Amino acid sequence: MTIAEAALTRVVRAREVVEQVLASGAPVYGMTTGLGALARHPIPLEELERFSFATVADQTGSYGRPLPVPVVRAMMLTRANGMAKAGVGVRRELIELIIALLNARVHPVVRDIGSVGQGDLAQMADIGKVLIGGGLADYRGAVMPGHQALSLAGLGPIRLAPKEALALVSANGLTTGFGSMVLADVADLLDALQVSAALSLEGFAGNLSTIHPAAGELRPHAGEKAAGRRLRELLEGSYLWHPGAARHLQDPLSFRCVPQTHGALYDALSHVRRTMEIELNSAGDSPLVAVEDQAILSVGNFDVVALAASFDFLRIAITAALQVLDERVQKLLWAQFSGLRTGLAPSSGATGGLRQLGRACAALTAEARGLANPVSLDYRGQVSEGVEDHASMAPLSVRRTSELVTLAYRIIAFELVVAAQAVDLREGARPLGQGTRAAHEAVRDAVPFLVDETDWAPDIDRLIATAAGAELLRRVARDAGERKPLSDLRGPALEHGDGDTQPS
Repeated sequence: MTIAEAALTRVVRAREVVEQVLASGAPVYGMTTGLGALARHPIPLEELERFSFATVADQTGSYGRPLPVPVVRAMMLTRANGMAKAGVGVRRELIELIIALLNARVHPVVRDIGSVGQGDLAQMADIGKVLIGGGLADYRGAVMPGHQALSLAGLGPIRLAPKEALALVSANGLTTGFGSMVLADVADLLDALQVSAALSLEGFAGNLSTIHPAAGELRPHAGEKAAGRRLRELLEGSYLWHPGAARHLQDPLSFRCVPQTHGALYDALSHVRRTMEIELNSAGDSPLVAVEDQAILSVGNFDVVALAASFDFLRIAITAALQVLDERVQKLLWAQFSGLRTGLAPSSGATGGLRQLGRACAALTAEARGLANPVSLDYRGQVSEGVEDHASMAPLSVRRTSELVTLAYRIIAFELVVAAQAVDLREGARPLGQGTRAAHEAVRDAVPFLVDETDWAPDIDRLIATAAGAELLRRVARDAGERKPLSDLRGPALEHGDGDTQPS
């Protein structure tokens, strides 16, 4: 991983402004003054280095489980990318050390809880501590003191210059780094939702007029059009396109409105992606260096309420899709709607077939509704003697979204099992579509057809791993083409082309 020379030129110019303002004796928050309520206290020049060290070392608020290494790497990369903007004012040496740690695979141990979303102070300090020779780090799989990890990697700690301590800790690295990874997970989740819904349409013998291209053209929400297009790809070649294949003129809304509910999720994901891209490629710092004006400004660029609210919005859209999924499962299990035996039992009798999966699906969907509750309005604290009286709660919003994605895959697995059972029981339910055929085969590789409950041992966890690990999507892609509707939602979010941090 390298830093483009154009970015380093911007960094040097911004640092020159910092040095000029420092030499002028003008007070600058966090550089020549204390932090928060202590901003009224000036820091003598001879104390600036000690103050910078303490700003990082004294942050002890993080707790909980250590974050996975990929998340820590994402935090470091997004902070280096932000520092490469013209508005931060750090020395190039600090950015180069962060990149050196990434390349040497020195990963600070960062705890997952402790930020209210106005700069992920405690978590970013866990990274900063290693940079100054403290804290703990994972180096080649072993956790050790930060100074030891640096030494083994052939690196040394940095002595922070004025403004660099605040630039390290007062940043939203956890929100943007982890959040970017979660958005990639949601893109995969959305396609898995499309696959499971398409297989349910096969098992229900549903009416495909709902995904006719005219529906999207005459109501041109981008997400709705993308959802309909993807469903047509998955169902290409299905018996359901044959005249008279549909059992009903109009299916229940949980089948009929899939393009609309999934389309809302497409649109929500697109909105969050755009918001994240702006944040990733911005200087979210205060004070901010205005290079052209040769000034340092106190601003609120660290406030990421736009991201917090966007992730809240995204969870609501995910849960709306999960609720209609649950309804599809219940309808498939109910003889009155499916036209098959209750619980999709292979034969009549006292046994209940797959009814237990219906209860489980309903229970998990209720859990999903709890996770969907907005958290961006939950902040009630006033810290730093009332000066810091607002917070975005963005890290919690991101974490809740990640938890919801994990839960959603189990719910999707239940729909896949139920839909595959319906397909196998319904006479004439062949041929399946190109994508749904691959999905059915993936289900059957993990979960056998239910013949008798007393002999059935479904490997639901294996099926969840197949779906969550993207194996399901890879198998479907081989038969139904690449995921064209999602192509604009994946891919790099950092603007490598304009000269910031770049993968080597």
